[in-house]
Amino acid sequence: MRGALSFDFYIRSTALSTFFILCSLATNEIPRNSGGKAVQPPKPIILKQGCPSDLLHSRALRSIQLACRSHPATVISAFEGIQEGLQNCANRLRFQQWDCSEAGNIMHDPPLLRQGFRESSLIWALSSASAAWGVATACAQGWIDDCACNNHMGQNEYEFGGCTHGVQHGITASRKLLTKVGAVNTLLRKVEKHNLKAGRLAIKKTLISSCKCHGVSGSCQQKTCWKRTATLEHIIDYLVEKYARAKLFTDDSVVKTTDLIYLEASPDVCKVHSEDFIFIFKREFLLGEVCSWKSLCMEK
Repeated sequence: MRGALSFDFYIRSTALSTFFILCSLATNEIPRNSGGKAVQPPKPIILKQGCPSDLLHSRALRSIQLACRSHPATVISAFEGIQEGLQNCANRLRFQQWDCSEAGNIMHDPPLLRQGFRESSLIWALSSASAAWGVATACAQGWIDDCACNNHMGQNEYEFGGCTHGVQHGITASRKLLTKVGAVNTLLRKVEKHNLKAGRLAIKKTLISSCKCHGVSGSCQQKTCWKRTATLEHIIDYLVEKYARAKLFTDDSVVKTTDLIYLEASPDVCKVHSEDFIFIFKREFLLGEVCSWKSLCMEK
């Protein structure tokens, strides 16, 4: 219990000071000094501290344990990215029956992800995309040692633009961190892997091209272009639209790789009359579902 409380304090005390900074730097462009030279922003303290005990000894994903020992900054960037994604989702769905606010971080193996509900599909995809976004953003700032964007300061790629390498690094990190290796190949695992991939594809589908002109007197005789991630808000909007059109999956279903899929319909807490069932469903799976303000059914 003490560990959980200390970790909660850790997240609350660092999320605002670190990943709000990442949000503001999400253009993947390098800051410059008064002379126009590229300047690497200082590495946030949170990325120097190593993984907290909850992630270092994670039972949810073996890959998290291993990465915490070899690439802690990558794990923390992914974790904080997911936290940001959940907050954005909560804001985006704030007037809906369910709003992501208490879904839980995938790295903590939340109860919702043990079921194949429509809501589960969004959290899988959102987590995968947000982890990739967090790592890509940190990578583009030169904060991750094994990222190809690092140690390029002063070379043309950084002098004239951003760093495309960060995008693929983030996508690769997300796949390695969140995909369960050796898991039983059940229908639920298939759905999980599909939605995680759909989240990574969301990063690619929402990429933004940026260009910077350079030449004599700033003319555009030559220009350097690169790809960067969209804002996290835009990525979440994209996934929420996919969530609204999520498809029920069966063994013979034909779905696109960008679709979100689920296995079973979610119980409607506004229509189910069993108080015991409503309590169990809300407590164990959705964790905080409330009825829409437009609905006659309101949570007491």
